[in-house]
Amino acid sequence: MTTIVALSDSHCAGISALPPRLRQALGAADIIVHAGDHTERALLDELKALGNVVAVAGNMDSTALKVLLPFRQLFSAGTASVGVVHGSGAPRGIAERVRAAFPENPDLIVFGHSHVQFDGLLDGTRLVNPGPAASGYAVIRIDQGIDVELVRL
Repeated sequence: MTTIVALSDSHCAGISALPPRLRQALGAADIIVHAGDHTERALLDELKALGNVVAVAGNMDSTALKVLLPFRQLFSAGTASVGVVHGSGAPRGIAERVRAAFPENPDLIVFGHSHVQFDGLLDGTRLVNPGPAASGYAVIRIDQGIDVELVRL
């Protein structure tokens, strides 16, 4: 089994600003996914010190992060293909815009931007928004299927 801890919209300069329960979960993850709006590179560097990180740039990220990180990523986790993108625009319709960013039809897409936790299916793909890191995150377990736990802090 592969355990992903997904966060987004942390809007902070370092890991110490994240809630303690989230920091503990990150330490136990096989893969940490950050779906953008880290804000500063120091947070990304500190997450990488904890383990394997897949991250994308968000609209509020520093110029350095926007140069360093891709707009979207696609990777494999256990038996699943996983897409990561920040998202854009108004909250209404974000799931459709996020889904359209991945014509490869991954099993799972992790996104952020709207600051609203979400777990649902669209066109056969599971979409997960962990919500803003200050108030929540997602634990995603991939084995024979995809199990998602949205954690509210």
